[in-house]
Amino acid sequence: MKIIAHRGLYDKVVAENTYLAISRALNNNSLVGVEIDVRLTKDNKIVVIHDKNISRTSNGFGIVENMTLSELQKYNFGSKKFYQTIPTLDKVLDIRTSKIILIEIKINRNVNNFYKSLITILEKYKNKNIYLMSFNKNIINKLRKKFKYYKVGFIYLTNKINYNYKNDFYVINHNFINKKQINTLFKKNKKVFFWTLNKFNELQKINSQIKNIDAYYICSVYKIKHYLHN
Repeated sequence: MKIIAHRGLYDKVVAENTYLAISRALNNNSLVGVEIDVRLTKDNKIVVIHDKNISRTSNGFGIVENMTLSELQKYNFGSKKFYQTIPTLDKVLDIRTSKIILIEIKINRNVNNFYKSLITILEKYKNKNIYLMSFNKNIINKLRKKFKYYKVGFIYLTNKINYNYKNDFYVINHNFINKKQINTLFKKNKKVFFWTLNKFNELQKINSQIKNIDAYYICSVYKIKHYLHN
């Protein structure tokens, strides 16, 4: 099974979406890649974080897009044991790896600024195995027109999948997969990423249903890590 570490390989002492969690995932032999979330700061820097507010994942308060990078870097996004500043996308992409880096673009506004900042970064990493995804079709469409060497895909939250939309790959909520969709995906002959699996029996169930499809499983790895090796 091809497992992608959701927000890195984190646990009680190594926090999600930190440089340490991401590098651990990319250096784990059981994993084929890592999934990360990115947001735009007030000064148009791209940082790795899931939430729009920093209070859950740091010892600070504030909204990412209303804060500068230097303001964000004042806080601990790690744990008491492993202090971690918020990582920039550049720093993460500097990690030497050939594994998949699946980037979810979290965007509320400022699509043009996000797009400009993102392409400036991505132009430096053409040899990386990068996949770009988002719920926001505006940013996906802009990226598709620009890049030929990165894969771009829309994230589907429900079972209503538009197979006519020009996805380079599919990102599908595992709760909504059915036989009809499996047959259609097989005909499309593209990579499929199923998100987000938190139990090993969920992973086994979907894997048993998928035949001859290039399937990847975005998993909260800390919840199934006793099934992995490294």
